[in-house]
Amino acid sequence: MHAEAQGIQAMFERLAVESTDAARISEIAVSIWDGVGVALSPIIGQTGVAALFKRSAFLTRTTHPCLSAVHESALPSMGELAVLQAVLSQQDWAEAVAVNAALLQNFHELLISLIGASLSDRLLRPVWDIPPCGDAVQDTII
Repeated sequence: MHAEAQGIQAMFERLAVESTDAARISEIAVSIWDGVGVALSPIIGQTGVAALFKRSAFLTRTTHPCLSAVHESALPSMGELAVLQAVLSQQDWAEAVAVNAALLQNFHELLISLIGASLSDRLLRPVWDIPPCGDAVQDTII
C-alpha cells in the first residue's frame, strides 16, 4: 500500500477514536473534500476534481452501496458534497468513517493514475495532515 494511502486510513482511524458521532464525521469529511478541491482545482480544474470524485463514488459504491446517491446526484461541480454529508450522517460512525476512507482511497488511486504518485502526494499532503479532532483543514492548506 502506498504511504499516502496508509495516511488516509490512519487519519480515519484517528477520527473513529476522536468522534463517535456520524454527523461530526460527515462534517470533517466535507471539510477534507473541500481541501482536496482547493488543492487540486488549480491543476485539474473544478470540473476535473468533480469528475474524479464522481468516478470514485461510482467505484466505491460496490463495497458501500450508500454512495449510490452521491454517484447518481446530478449536481454540478462538487455539489455532491452536500449529498455525501447527508449520506455519511445517516450511517453509524464506524460506517461513516469506512465509507469516506474508501472514497478517499479510490480518489487517490485515480489521481495517481492521472498525474503520478509524487505530484499527487505533494498536492494532497496538506489535506491528509489534518490536526487532531479534524480542526480547520483550510488552515493547513493556505
